[in-house]
Amino acid sequence: MSDKYFTINIREYLDKDEPTYIGEESLYDLLSDFSCPKNHDVEYFLLHNAIEFTKKDQSIT
Repeated sequence: MSDKYFTINIREYLDKDEPTYIGEESLYDLLSDFSCPKNHDVEYFLLHNAIEFTKKDQSIT
């Protein structure tokens, strides 16, 4: 079984100067379907901390 995934940079969705800008509320909606059954800590971080950490330059997700 192979895991399939893709990557995005949250900052690109929060930066008004980027063509991919969708804003914070839309980004929360987009990420709300994410699940990670292999690592619940990753799932929790993405759904609850990643956007705030990105805005504060504490992490890049």
